[in-house]
Amino acid sequence: MSEINKLNFLLPNRLETATSSQAEKSEDKVDFSALLKDALKDVNNAQLTADDAVQKMLSGENKDIHSTMIALQKADVSLKMMLEVRNKIMDAYQEILRTQV
Repeated sequence: MSEINKLNFLLPNRLETATSSQAEKSEDKVDFSALLKDALKDVNNAQLTADDAVQKMLSGENKDIHSTMIALQKADVSLKMMLEVRNKIMDAYQEILRTQV
């Protein structure tokens, strides 16, 4: 029992450290829905940029096919990535629904 009492002086320090680290974490929180909205806006902007590049290519305003293809690939990759994120979110949601309480 005396060995446990020797370690009691460490307890308040641990509580203060845990409380301060939790306070720091709460200040750094980012809203998940805001992150998703920003990501969707980025995907939409990539799609619009690709569409604009194709329109310029078809009208003859831009003769560089490479930049058009790069814009199309960026839009394609960003859309595929967003779809994978959506699928993972839906899988996590389904898993939560299956969890028994």
